[in-house]
Amino acid sequence: MKIHGSPGSYMLLPLRTLVAALLVAVTVLMNGCFVGGIYESPPKVATDSVYPNQVTKDSITNMKWVDLYQDTVLRRLIQVTLDSNRNLLAAIARVTEAREITAAANAQIWPSFNYGGGAGYGSIGSEAQKVGAGIDGAAYSVYGSLDWELDLWGKLRYSKKAAQAEFLASEENRNLLQTSLIANVATNYFILRDLDNRLAIAQRTYEARHYNTLLITARFDTGYVSELDKFQAIQQESVAAAAVPEFERLINVYQNALRVLQGLPPGQIPRGLANVDQVFVPSLPSGIPSELLERRPDIREASYQVEAQFNRVGIAVANQFPSISLTGILGFASPDLSTFLGSAGLVASGAGAIFGPLFHFGELNHITRAERARLQQVSYFYQETVLEAFTDVDNSLKNYESYTRQYDILRQQVDAARNALRLSEARYNFGYTDYTEVIIQQDNLFNAELQESFILQSKLNSMVSLYRSLGGGW
Repeated sequence: MKIHGSPGSYMLLPLRTLVAALLVAVTVLMNGCFVGGIYESPPKVATDSVYPNQVTKDSITNMKWVDLYQDTVLRRLIQVTLDSNRNLLAAIARVTEAREITAAANAQIWPSFNYGGGAGYGSIGSEAQKVGAGIDGAAYSVYGSLDWELDLWGKLRYSKKAAQAEFLASEENRNLLQTSLIANVATNYFILRDLDNRLAIAQRTYEARHYNTLLITARFDTGYVSELDKFQAIQQESVAAAAVPEFERLINVYQNALRVLQGLPPGQIPRGLANVDQVFVPSLPSGIPSELLERRPDIREASYQVEAQFNRVGIAVANQFPSISLTGILGFASPDLSTFLGSAGLVASGAGAIFGPLFHFGELNHITRAERARLQQVSYFYQETVLEAFTDVDNSLKNYESYTRQYDILRQQVDAARNALRLSEARYNFGYTDYTEVIIQQDNLFNAELQESFILQSKLNSMVSLYRSLGGGW
């Protein structure tokens, strides 16, 4: 059995003494000190003075993604992504890995039990036997052994706690990735439906302008309008026609982006509700909820990383203290199978060993200081994550509020532009104005409709960003 320490550090003990020593060791182990200190959670950032508002129970803060998004096609796309996304599957595998590492670290605290056995035959002369060169004849043995490193300074318990914190951090990383995937699917879906709408606007505008070009060309052919009007109409038609392939190209890009998120090759994406028909049932929070620190996966992950690094500092400190291990062997050995299991063949031994650092020229101190420096790093990262989280929520709240107001204004602008174009076309047809006025109103309506569609998509995605920033979606 392999024991820490040099050969001169072994102490053979009677079996009864070994048992007593083990009982004492258990007592010492359970009451051993943590030389690196006891971990305390990072202090929470005080935000109540800035964001005193709390959220209601029906707020999006307390809803799952399947209840937030009402579009059944979008729900199905999200579910397929959660089932098939390769990055998420890898994150789930990392959680399983961390769980097993935690279980292995937990097992190191307790004694390890092993077994062994052997059978052989040797032939040596009488003179060789005098110097203990071996055994003449058969030899049989079977034994069980115990090996235990006493965790007097908490090194093994720090390892266990560090592994547990890493496991919890890996779970939060999975939750964070899941939240990001849900948000990415919803964001790309709303952009795709916006591009669908802008493509429809471009096609509708092109058809109207193409019809207008045919009318003006016919009027030019009969001498009612100048050739300049004809060329201007062709230009306007071309502007709308050129927008069609641009939107078709972007639609293909976002369709493929959604397919990749689902773990699928390029192809078509099914459509559900148009953006103008999307509905969000829950109410919005009036401020940043105080429980944000307990909800956001990135904050929770950063907190667990601080805890894991704190325990690594404890391991480094404990490594500067001596290690004590106990070993016991119990079994039978005999040159004859007939006497193998008798008292004459009993083998019992016990040993204790102590091993500790003496002169390492400051190596262990430097290692400990390096671990403490890493603890400062992850602590600052945690604080930065918290600050970014509150900023993220505040920006998302403001974005949704401002996009909502902007969309309402643009709807009025589109109505006004549509009416202005109708009046300008009537004035032109009756000869009260030239074609330049019609061109201006055509451009105004086309741009206003495209901008209205884009701002609606931005409003919907600001809700997605708000839900994500509040820690929802997992």
